[in-house]
Amino acid sequence: MSRDEFEIQYRELVENANSIILRMDMKGNVTYFNRFAQNFFGYRQEEILGKSVVGTIVALTDSSGRDLKAMIDDMALHPSSYVSNENENVLRNGSRVWIAWTNKSILDEDGRVREILCIGNDITRLKAAEEEAESANKAKSSFLANMSHELRTPLNAIIGFSELMKDDSVGPLNDKQKEYLDYVWESGKHLLSLINDILDLSKVEAGKMELELSEFGLKELLKKSLVFISEKAVKHGIILSADVKEGVGDIKADERKVKQVIFNLLSNAIKFTPDGGKIGISAGRTDKGEILVCVWDTGIGIEANDNHKIFSEFEQVDSEYSRKYAGTGLGMPLSKKFVELHGGKMWFESEGKGKGTRFYFTLPLNVG
Repeated sequence: MSRDEFEIQYRELVENANSIILRMDMKGNVTYFNRFAQNFFGYRQEEILGKSVVGTIVALTDSSGRDLKAMIDDMALHPSSYVSNENENVLRNGSRVWIAWTNKSILDEDGRVREILCIGNDITRLKAAEEEAESANKAKSSFLANMSHELRTPLNAIIGFSELMKDDSVGPLNDKQKEYLDYVWESGKHLLSLINDILDLSKVEAGKMELELSEFGLKELLKKSLVFISEKAVKHGIILSADVKEGVGDIKADERKVKQVIFNLLSNAIKFTPDGGKIGISAGRTDKGEILVCVWDTGIGIEANDNHKIFSEFEQVDSEYSRKYAGTGLGMPLSKKFVELHGGKMWFESEGKGKGTRFYFTLPLNVG
């Protein structure tokens, strides 16, 4: 095949492609506009050639706020890389559409960027679906955040009256009645815990969760937190340990939320650590002066294909332990959001099945 024949076939391929294909010079002026682009935007090629894409078909900035000149300058500095962006575009009839672009530099014989090849696809429907889903999610979160009183009040009544009856405060009960009442009380407590987690998560997502800041001793809180699981640990032969450095002292944060984060981490550790294992808390200061806390265990570990589930809402690692013990899958994503509300970060490390897990989170010394 001769060079001329190859170029003819190449041009036919580009002209008949089902994607927008255009080229522009280093000033943003159109040098080529394929047939699909002409039909899509409503311009003939001779009407658009030599004109700037800005003011004709392309909005001034893309979805990240970068303008066209900045993108061209970036591509001139990095000619071997592909640059992707999304921006709002304008059709000839005034309609606005979103397009996902992939851009590649075209070099001259001296290796300098001569033109930029742009290939685009219409993602308007996808953008609309994303906005609709985001709007629906915000509405859901706002609704749940406002349902706090209506949901918690009757449950607290059920739990409170159950406790009174369990204590024989309203008269004696027989053994069978006490057994059934225990089920009512335990179910009410479990449901209230689930509702509290859902409402807290929804408040965070709706932007209605506020931090109640105070100064407290983190070192004492961390060491006392092990008391939460000490009874279960003794029962299952699990060794507990704490290693809190001297630099960990008073911090300004939301004590209740920090306590809940630690409680969730320790609850998971005791839940997924077999008899005879070890669980511990360690804490120190980072180079940036932040507090770094680690809750570790020698439990079942996390397999690589389950990593994405850890901080996903209502997701649980599928194992004999997660099936054996009740759980909502909200503890870890809620803990991560609480940490991020403080301006910190949360992550985990695990070498795989049976190798244990280490959960880390950071907190600034003074929040707010």
